[in-house]
Amino acid sequence: MYSQDAIDALITRIGWSDISSDLPFDLSDENETSDSGKTFSFYHYLVLVDNIYASVPDPEMDEEDFNLFLSDIRKQAVLNVLTSIFDQHVDYVLTQDYSSVIEQRSNIFDDVIGYTVAIKMIELFISTTRSNFSERNAKMSYQSLKVELEGAKNENGHFIAKGIVYKLEKSIRKAREIIFPILPIVTSKSVW
Repeated sequence: MYSQDAIDALITRIGWSDISSDLPFDLSDENETSDSGKTFSFYHYLVLVDNIYASVPDPEMDEEDFNLFLSDIRKQAVLNVLTSIFDQHVDYVLTQDYSSVIEQRSNIFDDVIGYTVAIKMIELFISTTRSNFSERNAKMSYQSLKVELEGAKNENGHFIAKGIVYKLEKSIRKAREIIFPILPIVTSKSVW
């Protein structure tokens, strides 16, 4: 269990960057807020607001709707991250409040949130039906985006390129190890 304050503390950890933005409008201050100083484009170079705007289903989306869309992505990513780290862990206690852990150690969630958003955005790029996106990013084929997501393995099953999904899984493991440390169990024969 965790409070809304703990969720809100994570929502503003990473912000959207409009440095290379050619948008006809500005991002809201809320969407640019980054308590950690990181932006989502740090986790993958394609996660730019230009690419996202070119991929959204509604080509006539206005400033308010687009900012709401970006805010919702951050919120959904945080909820997904909390489920992945806490709710699905074997040592999670439903009646225990983990809010203080989340608020005090919020930095351990940065990578998980960043990679979660990067994966969702690349999935949006792959599935978009907007023609302007494919024309704009002709060099980004379906296959290359899948490699960005999943990585590539050789014929022996060894990674030759690790994708974002691998990085996400690794960051979830690291966060879980901090929150739910594995206590050593010593078993030995009786000395007497």
